[in-house]
Amino acid sequence: MDALGIIGLLAGIVILIVVSYKGFHAVPTTILAAAVVLLLNGINLWTGFSTAWIGGLAGVFTAYYLLFLFSTIFANVMQETGACTTVAYKLIDWFGKKHIMTVLTLLCFVLCFGGVSFFVIMFAIGPIAFSMFAELNVPRKAIILPVAAGAGAFVLACPASTQLSNVIPTSLGTTLTAAPVLGIIMLVVGMAASIIYCEKVYAKMMKEVEEGKDPGWVPDASIPALRGRDEVPGAVGGFLPLVVVVALIIVGSILKWFGGNATELAVIAMIAGTLVCMALNFKFFQGKLGGLFKGLLAKSAVGAAGSALVLGAVVGFGTVVSNTPAFAKVVAWVMGIQIPVYWKAVIATAVLAGVCGSASSGAKLVMQYLGEYFVGSGANLAILHRLIANASVTFDSLPHATGCFLMLSFFGLNHKIAYKHVFWLDTIIPLVITLISTLICSLIF
Repeated sequence: MDALGIIGLLAGIVILIVVSYKGFHAVPTTILAAAVVLLLNGINLWTGFSTAWIGGLAGVFTAYYLLFLFSTIFANVMQETGACTTVAYKLIDWFGKKHIMTVLTLLCFVLCFGGVSFFVIMFAIGPIAFSMFAELNVPRKAIILPVAAGAGAFVLACPASTQLSNVIPTSLGTTLTAAPVLGIIMLVVGMAASIIYCEKVYAKMMKEVEEGKDPGWVPDASIPALRGRDEVPGAVGGFLPLVVVVALIIVGSILKWFGGNATELAVIAMIAGTLVCMALNFKFFQGKLGGLFKGLLAKSAVGAAGSALVLGAVVGFGTVVSNTPAFAKVVAWVMGIQIPVYWKAVIATAVLAGVCGSASSGAKLVMQYLGEYFVGSGANLAILHRLIANASVTFDSLPHATGCFLMLSFFGLNHKIAYKHVFWLDTIIPLVITLISTLICSLIF
């Protein structure tokens, strides 16, 4: 049963990946994949789905639906008032048209480094990026480049970051700024490689648009038509709501507002940003305000439910996987690998992040089972911290990962169209840099 169960885990993940590439929705895809995992692990289907799968799904709605709802409301208000279009126009004016990928990547990086969650960044950056794309006739699929590069990998694990990938290894007794020189070198090299990749892909996409091989930006009924420059708010009305959101999250995180509850803080910040946007840009609502606002709330509620459903379905699959005897065997095997400590930390973290489809889950498991071993190993704990943090953001972005499904779904894309860029930016580049860093550290420390 052990071998059959492990085959079941692998088969489930493969099914999830293959069917996703065919463009199927996350819910039926995860149900099919979870059924294979349950059957080959000898677990009753009803028990598996009614407890593990639905438990993971319900947990996401419990934990994140309010965040998704108020983030969606904020994004829609920014769109409906033209505030996001103002930000887009200003960014184009200030930095030019040629390097908008770099600008958006750095914007995502700053927000993520400031403590803004990946989910919130998607909701905040999406409308701005799409306004820029509409103005410059950039294909929708290009949105994956700056978000994956700026908020999906190195910033999560760099020194001083408050994201979970950098927080979890502090259980070694280290701080968020552990191994700053190593961390900064990895960050600079990684971000430089990522930006170069984004710029080259963007240039190729725009060349195809110019040659007529790609239509460029295709209007979407869910996204308001681009307004002219004389029909949108001024710079204050465009930027201040976004500044309010980011400032509240950063300050609140530092001061531990709401008992350190990051989700509650983000919800309050989104509500504040929405109110500021409405107060500053009230006159830019088009049509009858009552009907528009009523429709906006309904659209936001449905959109938020869709995002939570996608994330919940994938988390449900992960919950099924983690509750199988085969998963426990995989964890035990990974933890028992007899290799030098730095390599053991990196390989164990990367593999478990890949199996779980989550950077934080992989890092938590490694610290849970190997934390005491690391402390007693005599290895440089600061170096271990930095390597574990970076290893967690490698295989966590494989096609079955929760973040991949949510990101692609939110931006109206699918695996076939856009995943290859996520693979290079959030798996290959971080993996290569992490392995090289591990080799160097194992020789020096």
